[in-house]
Amino acid sequence: MKLIRVKILGDGFRSLAPNKVYEFNVNDRTDRLSTKIFAGLNGSGKSNFLELFSEIFYYLEIYHLPSVNKDERKGKNIGFEIEYYLPMAEPTIVLTGALANENNIIEFDTHIKIVKPLGEFPEFSVKKHGENDFTRVDNATNALLPSKVIAYTSGQNELLSNPYYKLKYHYFKEFEKRDKEYDGELADNHRLFFLDYNTNFSIFLANMLLADKAKLEYLKKVLVVNDLQSFRITLNMIDVYKKAIPISDELSNNIEKLKLCATTWVEKQVGKEHLLVLDYLVNDACKAAFEFHFGNAFGLFNVFYELEILNLFLVKKDVRSLMLRVHKTYNFSDELPKPDPSRLVFRIEKIWINKTVDEKEKKTRNIYYKALSDGEHQFNEIIGTILMMEQEGCLFLMDEPDTHFNPLWRAKMIKMLNYVAGVSFDSDGKVTKVRNQEIIITTHSPFVISDSETQDVYKFEKVDGVVEYSNPTHIETYGASIGLILQEIFNRKISISDLANYDIDELRKAFKELKDPALIMEKIEETKDKLLDFGESMEKFDLYSFLRTLEKEIGSKR
Repeated sequence: MKLIRVKILGDGFRSLAPNKVYEFNVNDRTDRLSTKIFAGLNGSGKSNFLELFSEIFYYLEIYHLPSVNKDERKGKNIGFEIEYYLPMAEPTIVLTGALANENNIIEFDTHIKIVKPLGEFPEFSVKKHGENDFTRVDNATNALLPSKVIAYTSGQNELLSNPYYKLKYHYFKEFEKRDKEYDGELADNHRLFFLDYNTNFSIFLANMLLADKAKLEYLKKVLVVNDLQSFRITLNMIDVYKKAIPISDELSNNIEKLKLCATTWVEKQVGKEHLLVLDYLVNDACKAAFEFHFGNAFGLFNVFYELEILNLFLVKKDVRSLMLRVHKTYNFSDELPKPDPSRLVFRIEKIWINKTVDEKEKKTRNIYYKALSDGEHQFNEIIGTILMMEQEGCLFLMDEPDTHFNPLWRAKMIKMLNYVAGVSFDSDGKVTKVRNQEIIITTHSPFVISDSETQDVYKFEKVDGVVEYSNPTHIETYGASIGLILQEIFNRKISISDLANYDIDELRKAFKELKDPALIMEKIEETKDKLLDFGESMEKFDLYSFLRTLEKEIGSKR
């Protein structure tokens, strides 16, 4: 999956201008993830593109849902053109001539173009490698969409989360409509996922139980987590009206599989509540059972996601109907009802892990997973999601995924993402090929930018209220120093904080009014003493240089 260009038809979207083609570079490297870095100051509009792509793929998803009516499928409030490459099992092409070497093997993808005018159905077309023209496609067009679109925001960016929460209601409507007549797995058809508090638990358990062992060890080493000890799943198959929840045969089979993997389970009636409590003491046998029944980490996550959607049975029918009609500009998450946690249809709880608390002394203890820091939870969610999503053709929309990371983690984030997305490695453990997936990251971190090539970095600014972006032209960002990136990307021309810089400037300004050489020499010695209170920096070095110049000038006049 590699985005090429997008154009908004009709009105603008947030700060993005209409009828303007926004183009992106395509990185054909196969040994690195396709990662686009959107950088800029707060309010520069970099998150608007994540919101736009979310709205586009939300619309394209509901367009393919049978439960959505014709008027809604026409999408009167959205118009766009979008182009991207998608892996479609094309033959491998080996470059020849001067470019021929073992690293220049590129798997060319199918070029997909979707044109969706306001109030009209979309038109899908494809252009395969070597062809000059697009060919219209009218059947099975859902196969031309990214295999998965996964979004994350570190803050309360409701405009990004809105389409994903709204889509859950559409998925639920499909499930409710099909009921027991539906013979497939609901979550298996999900294309859009939003990572929130609930999915954090699901991602952690799925990976700890079923992720690739070598990559999981890497994740555990960073988190200093030794293993998963135990956890509980509670199901309460009673809806908001105190009636039994109807479930499909496939969902019933998945619940039976969860029971077969459990160490102990019990069913009990508490008033009108019908509870199924499953406890898991995690050992090799438990992990083997999960692998037998669910295959891989994402297979298990799918089941958790499907069960979590059943919590919408605790939302009254009229409210569910209202949620499907909420305008995209509303803060959808604030409108969502908040059921009593003890009444949830599905919940994961009591996750115990073994964590090293003193690496020098090798001391460990069992703690609740909830007790991890915000940064550790964020690390699990970001790195764990890429680790889990093994399918080709995924698009990840990550809004400031590193906000809770310490500087060491920020410095290695791109490297970590590439490692967990690797599909082949050399004898030294270096990644030689990664999955064909694309990640768009908004960030303020110079470390993330320094691990990205210039063609993958986009500097965002607002000009007369309209979003503009460009690749840096004055520097190569890959491997650039933090100070240089701060200057070129964030227009930060000083290397220290403002308060310290202000005090250094004041020391320099004190010399402006001095004319008497004796007073100047006295002030120089006084300033040198004061500079001992400052840490090392270019600004401190420059002031020392200024003082030495003054000393030489005065010495030459004597």
